[in-house]
Amino acid sequence: MLRSENMAVATRYINIDEYSDRQNRAAQRILDALDRGETRLQEHYTQVRHHKRASCRKVINIRIPVPGSEPLAFSVFMRDVSSSGAGFIYPGPIHADQVLIGIPIPGREDTWFQGTIARRKEFVQEGFWDYGVRFTDRLT
Repeated sequence: MLRSENMAVATRYINIDEYSDRQNRAAQRILDALDRGETRLQEHYTQVRHHKRASCRKVINIRIPVPGSEPLAFSVFMRDVSSSGAGFIYPGPIHADQVLIGIPIPGREDTWFQGTIARRKEFVQEGFWDYGVRFTDRLT
């Protein structure tokens, strides 16, 4: 449950393994399009970004803290990562601003970061959203 002022809102997020075939195809199209856009604008972004960003398509874990309850947990496709944040796509809106991100490291436990969603962009025809998270703390 997410609390919005005095109203509790039930929210269910889905994991990647619950995506339909259509959603999986859409996710790959969006990731490809975002990669192409990143390549085209790389010179511009290099001048405005503080940390080098690496394209990285892997499944990461998201947790949304819920006061007095277990966090809401789901998996997403990550699209890029830097020392200051990460980008991912998800088939729907995420209303929370604060999230925890678990990045799998081979042979080790996930590395967890606390972060703030700094970018939300909807791909209307595909039903997905592109999110950018600014890391505020490394937890593990």
